[in-house]
Amino acid sequence: MQRLLKMKSKLLPILVLIFVSQIGVSQVQNFPTETWEKIEHPTLYGWDANKLGALEEYVIDSTSTTGMMIIQNGKVVFEYGNVSENSYIASCRKSILAMLYGKYVADGTIQLDKTLEDLGISVDGLLLEKEKKATIKDIISSRSGIYLPAANPGDMINLAPERGSVNPGEYWVYNNWDFNMAGYIFEQETKKNIYDEIESQFAIPLQMEDWDRSLQEKDGDDLVTDIMAYHIYFSTRDMARIGLLMLNKGKWNNEQIIPEYWVEEMVKPWSSFENLDQLNPNIKNELTHYSYGYMWWLWDNPKHDVLKGAYTAQGAWGQNITVIPKINAVIVIKTNDLYSRQSGNHNYMIDEIARIYNPQLKESLEYLTKSIIANDVAQFVKDYRKSPPNASQADFQGVLNRLGYQYLGLKEFEKALAIFKLNTEQHPTSWLVFDSLAEGYFRSGNYNDALKYYEKALALNPNNEWNNNARVTFIIERIKQKK
Repeated sequence: MQRLLKMKSKLLPILVLIFVSQIGVSQVQNFPTETWEKIEHPTLYGWDANKLGALEEYVIDSTSTTGMMIIQNGKVVFEYGNVSENSYIASCRKSILAMLYGKYVADGTIQLDKTLEDLGISVDGLLLEKEKKATIKDIISSRSGIYLPAANPGDMINLAPERGSVNPGEYWVYNNWDFNMAGYIFEQETKKNIYDEIESQFAIPLQMEDWDRSLQEKDGDDLVTDIMAYHIYFSTRDMARIGLLMLNKGKWNNEQIIPEYWVEEMVKPWSSFENLDQLNPNIKNELTHYSYGYMWWLWDNPKHDVLKGAYTAQGAWGQNITVIPKINAVIVIKTNDLYSRQSGNHNYMIDEIARIYNPQLKESLEYLTKSIIANDVAQFVKDYRKSPPNASQADFQGVLNRLGYQYLGLKEFEKALAIFKLNTEQHPTSWLVFDSLAEGYFRSGNYNDALKYYEKALALNPNNEWNNNARVTFIIERIKQKK
């Protein structure tokens, strides 16, 4: 039966959602506690369920994504895959380190204008004189001008100019040596372990559901350098909490976890898209230019206006946290690193998600949303009949069907039947809505009407869509036996 319920709402995202009756109409921010609150009817809040369904089909058919979430106003709009599984987040770690810096930059423990020479860091005496002048700011913006081998691959050091040919701060190179050194400096200056700080600054106050301190371990080629990479393991839903913290400028509920000004500093374009394109023209794509902040990628001059001001943490093999301030949203895309593969275009996915959201649709449906919030089905039906939504706006057959099944699951048969009847009025040629109405009568104990509408559903489905007719025929025979 669960499979059939999913089929009956096939144009909605295929995910298990709980019933939420108190969903605010305004853009007031919410924060998850131990678990995330989920929006049951995304269409009523401006997210076209038909297009979300198409997005999910793309994710399933054309990507290696193992976990994905869309968060708006602190609630889940869309969820796919295993969102609780901890796995390697690759270079998203760098953006999280930048966030850790904020507390200690604010109190003066870390001073961004200090040079490696000031810090007493000689890298076994390997630094050139000009390289010693690189500041912490140069390093966290990936502009140190130091092109030594890093402990781990996955950067663009092969594209760097000749060592010693540029001064610190002059030239951007996506350089793991810089990022790993940023971790080394953090621990040297704060006397704190990076993973302990993630736990105390983020995991505990944000009530992360899956954080596991025992998974976190530095690694790298220690024959090349003593400066190791600080690998991090997160779940999709805990990555979403990180994105939500950034969206709210470092504030979680009433607590300022990261100084607000530091969030703004992290997502300033310290390196323009021209700087990035100078190094690697392939960074540019048809949907946006990327600029670079303090270990965050910035959407610069995107094709879609909603993405102006958006920024991203991204890592190899399909790791992504994207914050979209214009629509108060966070997108997380994740692939378990064990598969060591990435497919699917993240820029395309994020652009499509931004296009799916339609604030005009949300505003036009508030007259229906209010009655759902009030749990007033009679008013909802009255309002719907008086002013049915435009069929071109979204798939409301699916919305009504889902709503009816919510009430059916709560055994509020009168409300469920009112919704199912409304759906048959609005979609009189659909076998599926009559099948749902028949089920409502069956579960309420009204076998006469159940029989009537199952026979109607059978008659409307001559092509045996979803191979459903054998099932319905069996139910009809069962009803006859009960009678």
